[in-house]
Amino acid sequence: MGFMAMENISPTRISLIKTKKTLKTAKTGCEVLEHKRDILLRELRNSIYNAEQIRKTLIEILTAAYQSLREANIAKGTETISDVALGSSFSANYLVDTKSIMGVAVPTVKFQNEKNVKPEYGFANTNADLDKAFQLFYKALKLIGDLAAAEGTTYQLANDINKTQRRVNALNYVLIPKYRDAVTWIELVLEEKEREEFIRTKRIKNMIQNK
Repeated sequence: MGFMAMENISPTRISLIKTKKTLKTAKTGCEVLEHKRDILLRELRNSIYNAEQIRKTLIEILTAAYQSLREANIAKGTETISDVALGSSFSANYLVDTKSIMGVAVPTVKFQNEKNVKPEYGFANTNADLDKAFQLFYKALKLIGDLAAAEGTTYQLANDINKTQRRVNALNYVLIPKYRDAVTWIELVLEEKEREEFIRTKRIKNMIQNK
């Protein structure tokens, strides 16, 4: 902006005080936002790591579950296993909510697991591999909820970090330089007025003395 006259800013001492106050507020606000951004970046790294670990464990469990299911198909027959699956009324329930991280609302997903849950198929269709597959798939349900929460948290944090960084940039590269230039401009104008007033006063004093 340089030292040109600032729009809507009068070069007075009151304006200088107000502009300095605004500049100080902008700097403080920028520091607060930078602190928030740094905390969110740390939380984002943790969230990404958690999601990666959960995803890795989930893939391992699902791989084992499908392997057990394949073995059950071989032992009991595909048609029998399909009939068991179609006859099941089991449903997975999740409690979805939100929590706050530095003012950012992130999701929480909790699987409403039942203790000592058992499959619904009868004794005639019981198979060790099928039982194992059921338990593994049931364990995977909790991990799916955990992964959804971790990935949702990652998205929300990344989105807010971008917004916060844009605000930091606006303060650092637009508003703070603007008000810093305004302070400098007002000070220069006031100094020039003081010099002019000093010279004018000195001339009047000399005129009086000469008379």
